[in-house]
Amino acid sequence: MGVDLFFVLSGYLITGILVETIHKEHYYRNFIARRTIRIFPLYYFCLLLFVATGSLLYGAASWDRMRAWGVGWFFVYLGNVRQAWIHRLPSELSFIPLWSLQVEEQFYLLFPLAVWLLSRRNLMRLLIVCTVLAPLIRICLWYLHPGDIAQVQVLTTSRMDALSMGGIVALLTRARPAWLRPERLMIVGSLTGAATFAIGLKYGFLFFEDAAMRTIGFTLIDLCCASILCWVVLSPGSRIAAALRWKPLVYTGTIAYGLYLLHMPAAAAGRKLVAHLTGSGIEDHSFRSMAIMIPAAFLCASLSWRFFERPILKLKDRF
Repeated sequence: MGVDLFFVLSGYLITGILVETIHKEHYYRNFIARRTIRIFPLYYFCLLLFVATGSLLYGAASWDRMRAWGVGWFFVYLGNVRQAWIHRLPSELSFIPLWSLQVEEQFYLLFPLAVWLLSRRNLMRLLIVCTVLAPLIRICLWYLHPGDIAQVQVLTTSRMDALSMGGIVALLTRARPAWLRPERLMIVGSLTGAATFAIGLKYGFLFFEDAAMRTIGFTLIDLCCASILCWVVLSPGSRIAAALRWKPLVYTGTIAYGLYLLHMPAAAAGRKLVAHLTGSGIEDHSFRSMAIMIPAAFLCASLSWRFFERPILKLKDRF
């Protein structure tokens, strides 16, 4: 659900940036350059780190597993395509979260062209079509390959409903039609969230391996996230908007990219250190593991932001 919310937010933010800069000189070049400066340095640093640490800690066997899986696909932002193609998760745990960044980069490359080519009305139509198509594509993939969870989860075509809903929110909140009211959005978001949770309890759809989640579940979660986002944007003085401006949350948002990339290796390193100091192993996904992972991830992401990401981001002003 966190990834779905991230996609909705990304669709909202990127669409807003693009429609506001469409008439500026070097529109596409500047957008790609700024995204590259923000995304590439830490991404490629982490890729090299994951390959190096896997090879050093686990020897040639780890490198052979990575090479056999096709880890090189991540270097060209096609790791999600590779995962769907071979129907297997990456061999090393640190690579598993990277599929969503592949979706993002493919979105960054293609969507600016759609904004440039289409009028606002036709852009809205395109986003609505993508929102409807994504669950239909997932249903078809589930019917054709019921045992494969990779295709419905990681392909851009399977997850474009979240990105599209974010884009719809960006266009609607700028147009401000009379029917777009925060109280209505509260109702839509609340009912969607309640329906998602109720169906999940009955059919076990709270896990993405289940058919209900893999087909319509993602879309319901996206609709809930988009409704809440739209409500917050239209009601900046509301209590929930004020709560979201709480400094620890704002800081978490600031370092979120590093948190996402580094949380798994940080957790592994933290567990190894604690196990070495205490002499007892730590079960993954246990309470003790979470208690180690969260501070370890925040520490690594904070150091990355302070000494690596923030200095590089000063280059964005050139574009």
